[in-house]
Amino acid sequence: MESIKVSNRIDECLFFELEDHLAQFDAIMDSLIETDVQRHTIREALADWSQSVDEAVEDIIEQQKPEEPVMVADELFGTEV
Repeated sequence: MESIKVSNRIDECLFFELEDHLAQFDAIMDSLIETDVQRHTIREALADWSQSVDEAVEDIIEQQKPEEPVMVADELFGTEV
């Protein structure tokens, strides 16, 4: 099984202000503490949560990237081609 790196995901949630993902993590931990949940269920929930954080962070980073300027040939070479 691939490492979920929960502490890294929590740091990303704090840095990118993903409060909904932090609340979801809290709910997973509450269910672990309050009920008798099988290990694979918690693993699946944490893996899904981790994937969700990754996707949210990627979306935020993608939105922050400036668009690459598109240059036409006459701007690039100084003449029309």
